[in-house]
Amino acid sequence: MPYQQHRKKAALWPVALILLLALLAGAAVGFAVWHNAEPDPADLPVQPVDVPMSSEPESSEPEPEPAVVRLVGVGDNLIHEAIYKQASRRAEGQGYDFGFTYEAVEELIASADIASINQETVMDRNRPLSAYPCFNSPTELGDHLEQLGFDVANLANNHVLDQNASGLASTLDYWQTKKIQTTGAYQDEADYQQIRLLERNGVTFSFIGMTELTNGLSLPAGSELVLLRTGEEDRIKARIEKAKQISDVVVVNVHWGVEYTHQPTASQRDLAQKMADWGADLILGHHPHVIQPVEWLDRADGGRSLVVYSLGNFISAQSEGPRMIGGALDVTVVKQPDGSILLEDPKFLPVVTHYDPGYANVRTILLRDYTAELAQNHGVRAQTPAFSLEYIHNIVTTVIDPEFLDEVPQEPKG
Repeated sequence: MPYQQHRKKAALWPVALILLLALLAGAAVGFAVWHNAEPDPADLPVQPVDVPMSSEPESSEPEPEPAVVRLVGVGDNLIHEAIYKQASRRAEGQGYDFGFTYEAVEELIASADIASINQETVMDRNRPLSAYPCFNSPTELGDHLEQLGFDVANLANNHVLDQNASGLASTLDYWQTKKIQTTGAYQDEADYQQIRLLERNGVTFSFIGMTELTNGLSLPAGSELVLLRTGEEDRIKARIEKAKQISDVVVVNVHWGVEYTHQPTASQRDLAQKMADWGADLILGHHPHVIQPVEWLDRADGGRSLVVYSLGNFISAQSEGPRMIGGALDVTVVKQPDGSILLEDPKFLPVVTHYDPGYANVRTILLRDYTAELAQNHGVRAQTPAFSLEYIHNIVTTVIDPEFLDEVPQEPKG
């Protein structure tokens, strides 16, 4: 038995050796294949990769842009007899054509996003036309103001009751047929409570109008008509604060001060500061018929408001040199993405009411377009012989801070 077992073991040895050699050969081939083959990425270890980091987080939405609105405000539209008779002649008996009267300022008004005017005279269809001291103008005047591009007309002024309460009511009825918003005079208390609003480019403006005087006239007892007066400070404060709640920008038209004086009174300055502190952003003054300063007012909340105490006459047929010089306030209103409001680059653009001798061809012209020849032939020289470009320049630069003026032409000397 031991001998047989030994023979069996001896017989198995060659087989085992063959198997071992086969295994070694297979391993060698496998190593060669592995060594020369491309590695499977899934079998490789993960290596860290440096990714450049942006200094600012990526955003799929662009940054919001500020909203920009350009507003132009002008002064007293004082329609004397010479002006409406001129409009009648130019219409050749077919109504009234005021095109020539405002032709030289059409572009200024049309180019503004919002344009405001103080309409000094009422328009009562039921009464004959009239001029100083109790004005009444044709409704074609209002039609043309709308055509020019005016958006707001202040009616609160010392001539608002020239045709009594019924004349004012008729005027308000007429304006309700127009797109122009009116301020300062209202049909009743409900109408008064509706603060006038205009929206442009995502910015909401509110407009408030008031007057200091009504030439000794008053509404009759029991009248539903409403006028806002500068002496009613509690009502003014409440109105401005309400307007501030429902709009981005509060614009006040105020008829105040002393006629034919270039400096505002202490009461003008006092009320202007109060209105600014209550929330008025822009205050457009009129009534003196001559220009008064433009100023920034520091507000209680840390902001600034802008006031022009008097824009002077936009047009008239008055008879003294200083009354021929008015202005348009041109200001850019910017609403920042956070809702804050800035008044940028305010400019006072002087305008000249020009007429030929005998009050012929009355029209209003921007001073930048006015010439020495026109000044020398102005009909006002019958009362003011010194009237010239230099005369205009001296008044403008004396009254208006250079901060608010573009270059003003002077009359050539020598």
